[in-house]
Amino acid sequence: MIKVVEIFRTVEGEGKWVGLPVSFIRLEGCNLRCEWCDTPYSYDGKSFKEITVDSLIEEVEKFGLKRVCITGGEPFLTPQLPELAEKLIKRGYTVLIETNGTLWNEDIKKIENKSLYITCSPKPPSYFIHPQLLPYITELKFVVDENLKIEHILNDRTVKIIKNDFVVLQPESNRKEMVEKALKIQEELLKKGWESRIIPQCHKILGLP
Repeated sequence: MIKVVEIFRTVEGEGKWVGLPVSFIRLEGCNLRCEWCDTPYSYDGKSFKEITVDSLIEEVEKFGLKRVCITGGEPFLTPQLPELAEKLIKRGYTVLIETNGTLWNEDIKKIENKSLYITCSPKPPSYFIHPQLLPYITELKFVVDENLKIEHILNDRTVKIIKNDFVVLQPESNRKEMVEKALKIQEELLKKGWESRIIPQCHKILGLP
């Protein structure tokens, strides 16, 4: 059985998939407690139902899309995450996993398919990324809040990921002061030779879940 908080169809509001229609699977549980978290119900220990992986996929199929985002909470807390992702991919889905990057599951290595994307959004105060996760990260996304500094974005762990690509800067809660901070960080990154893209939480602007 797998613990699922919600399953719904919407438009991706964050990161490189922004604006695309997508089916969301929100799994239960999180190992962090970010003060600005906008989905605390994902780890309250009561806002979930338990269903089988196959039943979950059947629910997703009802939305008629072939693009799925698995999020949380923290999806890597769910032991069946690799099984879920692999079964979706075998049925023709493109799968995005959103993670804070602190955890790892060895079975992810078994999924050898270009249809799996992993977005890592490191969180304060340490901005730790599990070493074994690093080679599998497709996208780095940083919430621009009071804690974020340039050294959290550019360091020995991250430069190999964002080489020949760009890092996503997401102003916390779409606050004006965080947008201004994101612009300053973007300029600082540009001077160092690195590209970044400022993307707000567009689903909130659109009034979508």
